[in-house]
Amino acid sequence: MRQHYIAPKPSFPHYICYPDMYGRYPSIPEHSELRKRGALKEYNLHLVFAGRGSVHLESGEMIELAAGDGFLYGRDAYQRYESSKAEPWDVRWIHFSATAPLPMLREADEYGCWPFSFSASERFIVLTERMYELGKRLQLADEPEMSAQLYELLMLLAVQSERLEAPSQLRKRDVIRVAADRIRERCENDWSLDDMAGLAGFSPYHFLRLFRLATGRTPNQFLTESRMVRARLLLATTMLSVGEVARSCGYSQPSYFIKLFRAAEGLTPKSYRQLHANFPQDGGGADA
Repeated sequence: MRQHYIAPKPSFPHYICYPDMYGRYPSIPEHSELRKRGALKEYNLHLVFAGRGSVHLESGEMIELAAGDGFLYGRDAYQRYESSKAEPWDVRWIHFSATAPLPMLREADEYGCWPFSFSASERFIVLTERMYELGKRLQLADEPEMSAQLYELLMLLAVQSERLEAPSQLRKRDVIRVAADRIRERCENDWSLDDMAGLAGFSPYHFLRLFRLATGRTPNQFLTESRMVRARLLLATTMLSVGEVARSCGYSQPSYFIKLFRAAEGLTPKSYRQLHANFPQDGGGADA
């Protein structure tokens, strides 16, 4: 069933992003649009979840789209797209305004159209379904949540998408993110670069390069950050000694752990605990 919602102009003028209209068109073979430059002032985002369709660029080039693909038009852009009549697409779409400094928005404004592949489709469905629920009876008090839902969707798209010309890179990044999650969950392990690369099935050199691209840091930096996050949690929520916290985070030498913690947090584990612990403290021992 066709779903179409129109969001009234928000009462607060400073949201970083806000929808104008949005909805879902499932299995509608006649769905197509042709807009001249300047006809639509907002960004236009389409995500394809099933079926097929196509985007026609102003240059005359046609790009075929399938499930897991999408396109983003910049403001005032020429727009032409259509569903396949034989395999009508299921698209979730949003027209929206935004001031967020996201590369994909800049690229859409510069080139008119930004075609892409995306992953994490289940999360996109959750976010759009919540927007549909809000749209059924949008009240002024719902405006912050509506903006927040759209912002989370755009940030997810920024992380979980690649230009359509490079879908293999998107799949590689997904593999890296799964490996990163496993490293974070088991940060107490004595990880070597070979061990971490083995999680993703890449050579250490290839893994290092891809990991930097996907996370913005090296695997060892990510491991240390994960250990520091666990250490902060244990210091703030348990009465474990600093030595026990160190071992729980993968460090056999408390003195080395204290040195790393101080470099990362700007204070000793004992001082951090005194500042953040939510239980009575007795002052601790020498290693606290």
